Amino acid sequence: MKHLIAISLAFLLATPLLSRAENMSARIYEATHILEQRQGSADPIPAEILANAKGVAICTITKGGIGIGGQGGEGIVMVRHIGPNGKVWRAPSAFNISGGSIGAQLGLSTIHYIIILNTENAIGQFVGNGKIKLDATATGTAGEDTAAEAASTRDLEARAVLVYRDSGGLFGGATIGGSSIEVKDEINQIAYGEHVHVRDILDGSVPLPKSADRLYALLDGGR
Repeated sequence: MKHLIAISLAFLLATPLLSRAENMSARIYEATHILEQRQGSADPIPAEILANAKGVAICTITKGGIGIGGQGGEGIVMVRHIGPNGKVWRAPSAFNISGGSIGAQLGLSTIHYIIILNTENAIGQFVGNGKIKLDATATGTAGEDTAAEAASTRDLEARAVLVYRDSGGLFGGATIGGSSIEVKDEINQIAYGEHVHVRDILDGSVPLPKSADRLYALLDGGR
């Protein structure tokens, strides 16, 4: 067993689970592609859910191991401000995810997630360093094998966090639960300026990048 764990750890360390897209433009491109694929599918995220979201995090997580599971990923989070001129998106902020779990796993899998954030507390988990606490009770689930399948759009909007992945419908994010999140200040600062911090992005001090125009259009109900 010790040899198996050692091999697994070496396998994970040798695998580029993190730091694949070390600039904001690449992350925006990836997030746009993920959302385009979802919204162009037979099971898009309902427009009502997107319209009422306070924020959206889009990320790619790679999981894998031999006998011991691990995960790592990266993404961007965007917050929507509601003001006198209506609902306005803020610029993206970069984050990375890391974590691990013990279990019988073999090989690697990469999954794309679109995480709808409906409360300030949910947003706070993606704009500060710490532990992500997404689990089945926090996210709610929907699918053939869950009772939540028949939940109304209004019921879904009321949940703090909704998690979609690139296959299937809503996903109970227990496999994300307990992971650590790290705000990538260096990526934000390369994109927006060396003195920029997350608070500047959240308060609208940072101009929206033109490369995110398509992403914002999709979040606002475009196809």
